[in-house]
Amino acid sequence: MERSGKVPSQVYILGILALLMISSVSILHTNEYEFVWLRFEGLTLFQLSLFDTVLYSAYLLFGLLTGVLSDRLGRRRAFVIAGSVSAAILFTLMTRISTYSLLLILRFLQGACSVMGWQILMTLVLDHADNSNRGRCMGVFGGFLALSMGMGPVVGGILASRSVLLPYYTSTALNLLAFFMAMVLLREPSHLRKKESLAESFTILKGRPGLTVTALFNFVDRLHIGFIIFLLPLFMELTLGKGPDLRGLILGIHALPFILLQYPVGQWSDRVGRLQILVPGTIGYGVLLSLSGYIGAQGAGTTAVMFFLLGICSGLTGPTNGALVGDLVERDENAVAMALFNLAGNLGIIAGPLIAGWVLDRWNPVSSFLVGGLIEIAALLMSLPLLKRQGLLKGMLTLRSKSSKSVR
Repeated sequence: MERSGKVPSQVYILGILALLMISSVSILHTNEYEFVWLRFEGLTLFQLSLFDTVLYSAYLLFGLLTGVLSDRLGRRRAFVIAGSVSAAILFTLMTRISTYSLLLILRFLQGACSVMGWQILMTLVLDHADNSNRGRCMGVFGGFLALSMGMGPVVGGILASRSVLLPYYTSTALNLLAFFMAMVLLREPSHLRKKESLAESFTILKGRPGLTVTALFNFVDRLHIGFIIFLLPLFMELTLGKGPDLRGLILGIHALPFILLQYPVGQWSDRVGRLQILVPGTIGYGVLLSLSGYIGAQGAGTTAVMFFLLGICSGLTGPTNGALVGDLVERDENAVAMALFNLAGNLGIIAGPLIAGWVLDRWNPVSSFLVGGLIEIAALLMSLPLLKRQGLLKGMLTLRSKSSKSVR
């Protein structure tokens, strides 16, 4: 690949596909109260949290499987195509069932199909990037990713205020559009090769200690995402008495700086290194998340301010950590590396709503944010000895080939 530093056009296509597929999930987060809580009588808040937990459990299991199989087969495109069309079918089926247990099964299957698509899209970004533009490529892709996470709840809130089922029908349409786009526009990377065995795909675990660092950061990053996705809409309803439209707006405000910072932060990390940006952003997010419930309880305005500030910190961590994965591995290892990266992240996002639901049943929405923030800070502090032991605190990784090889 020519090392010009420019972002390949295929990365923009990958971003649009991610926008469609991840928006189809994020538009559902603002009306779980109406779609699940009011639909099935007798649920506890902990049982309600399972609606998100089974989704992230599917991400956990099938994300790793997808990465291993993709590197084993030397194929990417088929996973995106199969994942998008299958998710479209499942979103529609979720509107037709009458028992909560069956809804959870369909939610799990939908999660398996969704992660099959969006994780391979993330892998393809690394496939099409090189040492001169990896931060920029992750920044561009992260911008589309952040836009889907920010725009989705806002659109979902508007749709849900008109019909409780409309977000799910919209999700079906978005995945069908992604399916047709992938069929026509998605290109298979030329460097991929079929591996001799599944065991060969796991050789990445040897001699790549730096991947543990990226996994730890992704774990704490997605822990707070899981908290916010589950807890913020309930906080707005139970503490402030606000409906789905305002819940979606606050989630959108939170995502706005995250969207705007993706490319400039990715470009910045190409020049100064990853951890110089990643570590402060993670610390700031943990501190602000701890305080957000108490400050946000003063009203919708203060909630908006707190989550806007949280979005700034989050914008520092996304593209830098994703690009760091590519810094540490060879290109034919991208799918397994991204699978391990997302495995840790999915553990975090599973833990987020589970812990939030458990705390809500015993405490209150305001204090639950404190618990989430303290867990994130504690996990980050636990990672510092690992960073020191692997030499990543000294000189903090830059994108130069010499620096990348030194941590392998």
